[in-house]
Amino acid sequence: MKFRYHRNMLISVALLLTLFSEIAIFGIGYWNINDTGSEIRRASEQNIASHIESQMISKLNEMNSLALQLEQNDFILYARSFYSLRPPEEELAARQELLTRLEQLHLSPESVERIYFIGDNANQKNFGKIIKTSEWVEDSQIPWIEDLQDAGLLNLLTRYYGMPAYIPKGMLSDVLEEKRGLLPQETWDRLSLFASSIEGHLIINNGINPLNVLSVIVFDERILTAELPSSQIWSGYAGILDENQQILWTNVPDRAAMEKAAKLAASGETEWEQQLDSRYYVRTVPVPPYGIRVITFEQLQYDSLWKWSNTYTYIIFLACSLLLSFVIAYKLANSVMYPYQALARAVWKKGNDLDFKSIPEQHFSRGWLSKMTIRKKMLVMLLSSVLVPVLLAISMYVFLMYSYVFDKAVDLSVESSDHLVAELRSRMERYENLTNRLSTDSRLTNLTSPFLFRGNMDDFTVASYPGLSDISYFVIYDVSGVAKYSSVFNNNRTLFKLRSYEKSVLEQLGTEEMIWMTGQKDVYGHPAMMLVKKLQVPSGAAGKPTTAFLQVVLKEEAFSYATTDRKQSFVILDEAGELIYSHLTSKAFQEAAVSNWSVPVKKELDVQIQQVEGSNQVVIQRELEKTGWYTNIFMTIDDIYLKIQSMFYRFGVLLVIIIMIIMVAMWQIAYLLVKPIERLKQAIENEEPLLVQRMDRGAEQPRDEIGQLVVSFNQMLKQIHELMQENVDKEIREKKLVTSRMKAELGMLQQQINPHFLYNTLEAINMRAHQYGAAEVSTMVKSLAKIFRFTINTGSEVVALSDELEHARNYLTIQELRFQNKFTVRWELDESAMKLSVLKFILQPIIENALQHGIEDLYGEGELLIRTELSGHLLKLTVQDNGIGMGEEELERVRQSLTIETEKSAEQRAWMRSAASYSSGVGLINVYQRLRLYYGEQLELVIESEEFQGTTVTIVLPVHQKLEES
Repeated sequence: MKFRYHRNMLISVALLLTLFSEIAIFGIGYWNINDTGSEIRRASEQNIASHIESQMISKLNEMNSLALQLEQNDFILYARSFYSLRPPEEELAARQELLTRLEQLHLSPESVERIYFIGDNANQKNFGKIIKTSEWVEDSQIPWIEDLQDAGLLNLLTRYYGMPAYIPKGMLSDVLEEKRGLLPQETWDRLSLFASSIEGHLIINNGINPLNVLSVIVFDERILTAELPSSQIWSGYAGILDENQQILWTNVPDRAAMEKAAKLAASGETEWEQQLDSRYYVRTVPVPPYGIRVITFEQLQYDSLWKWSNTYTYIIFLACSLLLSFVIAYKLANSVMYPYQALARAVWKKGNDLDFKSIPEQHFSRGWLSKMTIRKKMLVMLLSSVLVPVLLAISMYVFLMYSYVFDKAVDLSVESSDHLVAELRSRMERYENLTNRLSTDSRLTNLTSPFLFRGNMDDFTVASYPGLSDISYFVIYDVSGVAKYSSVFNNNRTLFKLRSYEKSVLEQLGTEEMIWMTGQKDVYGHPAMMLVKKLQVPSGAAGKPTTAFLQVVLKEEAFSYATTDRKQSFVILDEAGELIYSHLTSKAFQEAAVSNWSVPVKKELDVQIQQVEGSNQVVIQRELEKTGWYTNIFMTIDDIYLKIQSMFYRFGVLLVIIIMIIMVAMWQIAYLLVKPIERLKQAIENEEPLLVQRMDRGAEQPRDEIGQLVVSFNQMLKQIHELMQENVDKEIREKKLVTSRMKAELGMLQQQINPHFLYNTLEAINMRAHQYGAAEVSTMVKSLAKIFRFTINTGSEVVALSDELEHARNYLTIQELRFQNKFTVRWELDESAMKLSVLKFILQPIIENALQHGIEDLYGEGELLIRTELSGHLLKLTVQDNGIGMGEEELERVRQSLTIETEKSAEQRAWMRSAASYSSGVGLINVYQRLRLYYGEQLELVIESEEFQGTTVTIVLPVHQKLEES
C-alpha cells in the first residue's frame, strides 16, 4: 500500500507557502532597490546637471573675460596705429610685441582657434593669428571694417556683440555671393576667405570700439564639448541658446531635435521629455547676465538598480530554497504519516490473513514526533519546511541588497567626486588664466620700471577682469622683490614683501612660468593659497627686458563654490600631505584627510568608508593634475544607512506577516487532514463501519490514505463478522478443492526428507566447506538450503513477490557456479511491486527451462533478463534469454501444450510434454496450469522465440482484489 496522498498534500502545501514567501520577499527586495535606486539616481542627475551648468557658465565667463581683455589698448593699439604709413621695422616690432602678449595669455588651441584685430581702412594694419599653429593670417585674408560695411556684413557680424554668437554656414557667404561683381575682386576675395574662416564657429566680438578697431575671437568647436562629463559617467547632450533663442552651440547630432528644443524653450518650457535616439529628459537653465540658456539632454534611465544578474541570482536561489523546503517537508511528512501507514498495513494484513493477533504498539512510538498530536506534528512539519528556507532567503536578500545598494552608493559617490575634481581643476585653470591676463596688462608691468609710462590705475576696474571677486588681492613686484602696486593698501606697499626663501624659489622659475604656493599667510595674517608668475617686462633702458613677479592671493572661500551639494565636502593636501585648503571648518575632517593621505602608485582611486564626527562618509582621494596636490572628497552616506535600516524593518514586518499567514494556513490544513482521522478513531471506538462507498473491481480507489484506511477497516470488520458466523464463501472452498491436488503433490515431495535432518546435514556441509576454504561449495550449500526451506515451507501457497524473486536468486547462484560464468543475469525490478503477493514456484521453473534449453547449448556467453513491472492493476513478469531459441514449428507445439485442460488424461498430458521439448518436469505447463487455476481467465502467458535469437516468456497477473497497497 503506497501511503502517499496525505504526504504529497503536506509537501505541496509546504512548497506553495515557501513559493509565496519567496515571491513576497522578492517583491519587497525589488521595491527596496527601486526606491533606493530612484533616490540615488536623482541625486546623481542633479549633481551632473549642476556640474554641466557650472562648467558652461564658467567657460562662458572665460570667453567673455578674454573678449574684454583683448579690447585693451595693449592688444588693439596695433590695429589703430596706421602702421601701413610707417616704416616696416616699426610695424614688425609692434607685431612681435602683440604676438608676445598673446603668447603670455597661454591660450589653449582646444579653446580658441584664431584671433582677429581688424582696422578701419587700408591705412591700418590688420592682425590675425591661428592659435594651434602659431601662424599669422596673411593680410590678403583679412578685410578692413570699411570692406565689411561696403559688403553689408558688418551689421550681421556685430549685432550680437558682447556675447558669444554662432555664425551658421551661409550667413555671410550667401550675402557676399550677392555682391559678386559689385565689389573689387581683391576685396571680394578677402571677404570670402574671412567669412569661410568664421562660419560654422562660435565667435565673440565687442563691436567696433571707440578707437575704430574690431576684435573677433573664433572659438574651437571643442571649447564647450570639453566641459561635458565623459561618456562613461554621463549619457546626454547639451546646447546653448542666445537671448533670441537661437542656437549658439550644441553637440546634439540631430539638428532638427535641437531646433525643436529651442522652440519649446522659447515658449517658456523649462523641463520636458523628448525623443532623440532614445528618450531624454530636457532641462533649460538661464545664465545671467548674458541672457542665454543652457539646455541639457539627459538620457532617461530606469531608476531601478535591479539588473538581470539579480534576477538570475533570485531564480537560482528560489530553486535552491524550494529544493530545501522539499527535502525537509519530505522527511518530516514521512515521519508524520508513518503511524497511519503502519496502521493501514497492519489492518490490511489482518484483513487478508484472518489474523486476530494484536498490532504491536512499538510501531507507533518511533521518533521524537510520536509524543505529539497529529495536529502539532503537521504544524511542526510545515513551520520547519517553510520558515527555514524563508529565513535563509531573507538573510541572503538582505545581504545581497545591502552589498549592492551600498556599492552602488559608493560608485555614485565616486562619480560625483569626478565632477567635483573637474570643477576644482576648472577653477584652478580659471585663476591661472586670470593671472596670465593680469600679467599682460601694461599698466601693471610698466610699474616695475622708472623709465616707462605708468598708466592711470584708477580705471583698473573689476569689469575688465571677471574673476577678481574670487581673489583677495594681487601685487606686482620688481626684480628686487619690492612691491610696485597692490590692489589693496597701495598707499602702504611696504606691507607686501617677497621673503628670502620665496625669492630663492621664484628665481629658479623660467620666464612666464607660474607656480602655486601654499603654507603662506596673506597680508591679513590668514593662511592663503596664492599664484606667483615670473614675468619678463621691458625695462625702458635700451629695450632690455627685466624680471618682475605677479602675486595673486586667493580668498579663503575661493574654492568653496566648487560644490553646492550639502552632502559633499573636500580637503586639499599638497604633495607632502600638508593641509592646503579645507571646505569645512571642522577639524575632524581635516585630521581625517591628513591621516588618510597616501600617494596612489598608479593614480587609481583610493576609496575608503569611515566615520567622521559620527557621520558615515565615503572618502575618495584624487590627484589634481599639474600641481601634485591631492583632494580628499567626503560624501556622507547616512541617508543610505537609513535606507538600509528601513529595509531591515520592512523585512522584519514581512517575516512576521509571513509567519502569521503560514500559521493560519497550516492550522486550517491540519484541521482538514485531522478531521477524517478523528472520525476513524471514533468509528474504531464504537466498532461501527464508516460510510465510505466501496469501489467495484477496476474502479478508481480512493487516493486519500485515510480513505484507504477506512476501506481496509470496513473490510476487516466485514471479514470478522463473516468468520464469526462461519459463512465462508462457497467459491473459495471450491478453489481450495481444485488446488488440493497440486498441494498434495508438493506435500509428498516435502515429506520425503525430514526438514530438520536436511537443514542439519546442509549446515554440516557448509561448516566443513568453510573449514577447507571451499567458498564456492559454501555458497552453493547456502543457496540450496534456502531453496529447500522455501520449497518445504507448508504455509500459504502465495508469497510476496520479493520472496519468489529471492528463491529465483538462490537457484541462479547455484547455476552460476555450475556453469562457471557461462551466463550473466540482469535484474530490472519495480520496487513498488515487491510487496505484492503472487503464487509460489512460478519463476524458478521458467528460469530452469531458459538455462537448460536456451543457454546451456549456446556457444557464446549467455544473458538472462528478469524483469518485474507494475502497471495499474496488472503485474508483468518477464524471463528473457539470448539462447538458441526455437523455430516456428517447435514454438507452435509449445504454445499448443499450454491449452491442455486439467481434465485431460495423464497420457494426453505426457504426450504433449514430450512433444514440447522446451518443457521438462514441473516446468512451463505445470506453472501455467497452476496460474490458471489460481487467477482464472485474467491470466496471460505469452511465449516469444526466434531460432538462435533467444526466448522470452511473459506472465501478466492481475493484482488480486483483496490485495491492497502496503
